[in-house]
Amino acid sequence: MNPRRLIGFLFSLLISAIFLALALAPVDFSKLARAFALADYRLVLLASGFTISAYVLRAARWRQLLAPSQKIPLHRLFPVLIVGFALNNLLPGRPGEFARAYSLGKREQISKMLTLGTVVVERVADGVALIAFLLFAFVAFSPLHLDLPAVAEIIGVVATIVFGVALGGLLFLLRRETLALALIRQFERWMPKNLVARFERMLQSFVLGLHALKSSRAAFDIVMLSLGVWTMEWASYFLMINAFGVLPDIGVRPVAAAMTMALINFGIMIPAAPGGVGPYEAAGIFALGAFAVNETAAASVALATHAMQYLLITGLGIIFLWREGISLVQAQESDE
Repeated sequence: MNPRRLIGFLFSLLISAIFLALALAPVDFSKLARAFALADYRLVLLASGFTISAYVLRAARWRQLLAPSQKIPLHRLFPVLIVGFALNNLLPGRPGEFARAYSLGKREQISKMLTLGTVVVERVADGVALIAFLLFAFVAFSPLHLDLPAVAEIIGVVATIVFGVALGGLLFLLRRETLALALIRQFERWMPKNLVARFERMLQSFVLGLHALKSSRAAFDIVMLSLGVWTMEWASYFLMINAFGVLPDIGVRPVAAAMTMALINFGIMIPAAPGGVGPYEAAGIFALGAFAVNETAAASVALATHAMQYLLITGLGIIFLWREGISLVQAQESDE
């Protein structure tokens, strides 16, 4: 690992340690152990099924995004997608997005930048879908006679601005492609001449990766698949909340699941240790705390949900890496 990456990795560990310390400081670990002992693991198993279903829908969405360039069967995309998410859990710097673009490009003989363009669309679509779930939670929060935390409102506003700008940028690039490319090419005057041609090829391939959005039907399918992905994830969080019985009022649980899912997934965008350790737990405890769930009970849900997702996706990813004969060192090198 080069010095720059090493410094970044150590910084990410520090961020995780700070978030974990803040999140777990008020937790009663004897009560936490009791919560794990009394949990309904049948619901945990069912939640894991919904988590896998979400990744199958992610692969279907990726296939739709790649369709204008190349039609790739779902069974070939799913392992590459899982490996990408597993690498984010195992290696610093979230290399999975780049590694799966590299891996699919190499396997299917398509441009890696084109593939990366589809991954960018995925991330923006995920952000917009999460904002929709967060807004649902905000709207449903008021009738519950609870005080919406100011921090949650700030997160919602910031996320809406960030993903709104990203979505606007993608739409501008698609609707006014000639003008957008002309503006981007203004940067070429500051680039070394030997890199301009390569930059042009990469830019064209990246834009081609966005072309699935030009078809109204394809764009609609991508929107519906994105909502399907996060509906499956929401169901998983809902079942985990039920498995640990942290909210007596069953009518509150769907809203709590939506807010917990959204805040956790926005929280793990913080550059922490691999797998989002720290920010995940802190965001989960904070979100459930808004529903008057004490820190220990909230920690049981956050820790169990994180562990379920981490072990499930990382385990599958390692199996697929082993099947393809790829080591973690090779995966890191492909990212570099």
